[in-house]
Amino acid sequence: MRLPLTIAALLLLAAAPVLAQPVCLTGFDIGSSGIRVGSTTGTLSGKVAIDYLADVWADGRIDATNDQTAQALVKLAQGSPCPAVAGAYSAWRLAAEKGGPDKVAETLRTLHDRTGVAIFVIPQAVEGSYGYYAARQALGERLSTPYILDIGGGSMQFAARDNGWGAALGQKAWAKTVCAELKHSPAADCLPNPVGTDAGTRAQAVLAPLVAEARKTVGSGLAVTAISSPVVRGIHPILRYLAKSEPALAGHVDGGGFDLAALDIAIRLLAELDDDGIRARLTGCRDCAPQFVRTNVTDMLLVQGLMAGLDIPRLEVAEADITNVPGLLADSRAAGWAGHYACYLDRLAAQGVDAYGTSPDTCGR
Repeated sequence: MRLPLTIAALLLLAAAPVLAQPVCLTGFDIGSSGIRVGSTTGTLSGKVAIDYLADVWADGRIDATNDQTAQALVKLAQGSPCPAVAGAYSAWRLAAEKGGPDKVAETLRTLHDRTGVAIFVIPQAVEGSYGYYAARQALGERLSTPYILDIGGGSMQFAARDNGWGAALGQKAWAKTVCAELKHSPAADCLPNPVGTDAGTRAQAVLAPLVAEARKTVGSGLAVTAISSPVVRGIHPILRYLAKSEPALAGHVDGGGFDLAALDIAIRLLAELDDDGIRARLTGCRDCAPQFVRTNVTDMLLVQGLMAGLDIPRLEVAEADITNVPGLLADSRAAGWAGHYACYLDRLAAQGVDAYGTSPDTCGR
């Protein structure tokens, strides 16, 4: 989990997206926790939960979830006659790293034979561009900063219109890292809480190599808006709730966001509590999401480390229920590769995840 997937982002979609032919196109976002659907016609929506990270963590491959995936793709498509493409993200990149891109290509070939959906493993930088594109569409003028912070289950990224950086360190992956590195417990049933009073310092040490890479790409002192659930529905509501009874938090958190000091204070308040203790401390918080209790504090540690390391003084917050589907459908490479899918799979097996960035026009040469 400590190996970053970091490359300078080529975020051309956000500047000038070009919708590829055919106009009628179904798109799927295959994330670390499931599948979401959309279409160019705007008639499809829905999601199915599938734990791809658990699959790849088990043996380095994604294969035990094949039946679930095939069934979900058919169900979500709702019989649409439109050609279908899909982007596969962090868990699939991890599978290419751990088990080999040839094994991922084998899985994708099997799924294509069963469903007709052309699935592509999307590089980290391209995922960042899709996220920024979708956030700009969803938030409009409410997106007041040049960068977004998007934390998923398996990866996270800072993305702007023409720059970005990301790593294979999302909510679930980071909690696993906290267990392994801070609690010295790689067991699957490890409980991150309590993280301990020195967790902030130790987490920043673990994150230091990643932060150094990020500074080389995006610099420091960024103006950032967090858009994803771990922050919007997890960290931010907790900070606002704690501020009602903790005078030290006054002036550090408001309805629009929070600063680094707010995280420092909240982590100190919660660091020695287990899951039940955190639930008890947050009793009465109507906006706090109970499903995040196990990772609330580890999420804080991740964001704290990123803010401190990149000199981000304040994080704005704006909820955006986005998917990578709009960016995928606006990317001419998706339709291009769908027409040369066998070539894409061969190239994926030989070249790895970066195959998506090559040209289908060179197939057969």
